[in-house]
Amino acid sequence: MANFDLILLALIAVFIFLRLRNVLGGKDGNEENRNHRDMFNPNPQDDQRDETANDNVIHLPNAQQEPAENQPVQEEVNEIEPVGPVQRALADIIAADPNFDQHSFVDGSRMAFEMIITAFAENDRETLKNLLTSEVYQNFEAALEARVAAGETLETTLVGVNSIEITDADLENNMAEVTVRIVSEQVNVTTDSEGEVVDGDSNYIDTITDIWTFERSVASNTPNWFLKATQTE
Repeated sequence: MANFDLILLALIAVFIFLRLRNVLGGKDGNEENRNHRDMFNPNPQDDQRDETANDNVIHLPNAQQEPAENQPVQEEVNEIEPVGPVQRALADIIAADPNFDQHSFVDGSRMAFEMIITAFAENDRETLKNLLTSEVYQNFEAALEARVAAGETLETTLVGVNSIEITDADLENNMAEVTVRIVSEQVNVTTDSEGEVVDGDSNYIDTITDIWTFERSVASNTPNWFLKATQTE
């Protein structure tokens, strides 16, 4: 009987221990692994974030990449090779003005071309003053005055710019000059005071090739380029 009582007490003690373990918590199968991992991880939350992310990411096959510290640093290579007079002049401009970029210049000259021909057609002299040198502006203004005196109106529709490329460049006494060849499609119609067409055809798209030269002082704090010369092929 005494032995039975001891066995019963032992079973009760085991039952109480198991209940306490469930309430207070015990080690799970990963706790030891977490403890070792935490010793080398200053921020344990990173592991939880990574584990969660890995469940939702489809990993591509790993490329054989060198560690970042062993990868060679790619040096910025200037695309302009000094093999001709134009390239050498552009290289000189870049040396004097590191912010100069031939691709950005081409984009900017395209915008200036559109603004100038539109301003000329609309008699927008303020815009022209901001984009032309004083000498070129005087020539444009004379043409505008003659058109106004004749009572004529010019309507220009720029259908598109087919191509634009740098054809010449120069740097002398801190004055940079870059010439571009612009091929565009336009519809130009001039009408008189009665609205009658005196020049051009609204149904005809003309392909026009312009040679424009822009200049800028590389010693100036302003990045503005001004149209210095125009020529039509």
